[in-house]
Amino acid sequence: MMILMDELGEGNEASDYWNEYEAMQAIVEEDGWDGAWYRRYFDADGTPLGSKENKYGQIYLNAQSWAVISCFCSYERGLQAMDSVYERLNTEFGIKLSAPGFNGFDPKVGGITTYPPGAKENGGIFLHPNPWAIIAETSLGRGDRAYQYYSQINPAKRNDSIERYECEPYVYPQNILADEHPQFGLARNSWLSGTSSWTYQAATRYILGIAANYKGLTIRPCIPSSWDGFTVTRRFRGAWYEIKVSNPNHVCVGIKKILVDGEEFDDLYIPAFAAGTRHLVEIELGKAES
Repeated sequence: MMILMDELGEGNEASDYWNEYEAMQAIVEEDGWDGAWYRRYFDADGTPLGSKENKYGQIYLNAQSWAVISCFCSYERGLQAMDSVYERLNTEFGIKLSAPGFNGFDPKVGGITTYPPGAKENGGIFLHPNPWAIIAETSLGRGDRAYQYYSQINPAKRNDSIERYECEPYVYPQNILADEHPQFGLARNSWLSGTSSWTYQAATRYILGIAANYKGLTIRPCIPSSWDGFTVTRRFRGAWYEIKVSNPNHVCVGIKKILVDGEEFDDLYIPAFAAGTRHLVEIELGKAES
């Protein structure tokens, strides 16, 4: 909303939103940081959940990914929080929602404790939030880890382990039993998930880095360092863009040079050309020349 209000020339409204944002950011940074990750929330009496103080539910995925996506946290804290995700929550089948799982019903916490540890919202691999971790990692410039998270939840990867996975290898399930559960790797509730749409956004807008903006098209890839590059054809406001990205230095992020229709281009936004026209955008990744 802040960016939209600025674009519409509504400076007072934009300023109000920025003030609210900064106030929320200060509270999250002061009260939400737990030392190596962000707390999930607080009970009415001020008791935290998602803290090292807890016996169960010490760390939650969403508190880390959204602290980064929202730009509430500093770059250094973002790295630390997402490293905690990798160390405490990641598995070969995807990222767990939380850990460790509650072992027995807790009326104060509620319904998630009705599931056994490692199942569904109680420390299971709930796939819907996994793309948010991908987006957070690209925001930190870590294309290798972002692509690792993208690849490990790809249903096609399970084609050779269907006996364990037990879901269609062409659609995302809602959840997968995690490593605290004896049936680790068993997927359930296929088709019942917002994972596919969010993974599409994570792949196209954040790994490939191609996104529509009010001012034009932005292209800021964050790819695996092993990639030589990629090509994409994108239609934007009726015009066609042939996008060729090369990565001769095998970096994850950083734009060294942009050519639009053969001419050097130094703006952040590729302009919206006339509908029906075709244009070539060439990008070389690497350290920008000073």
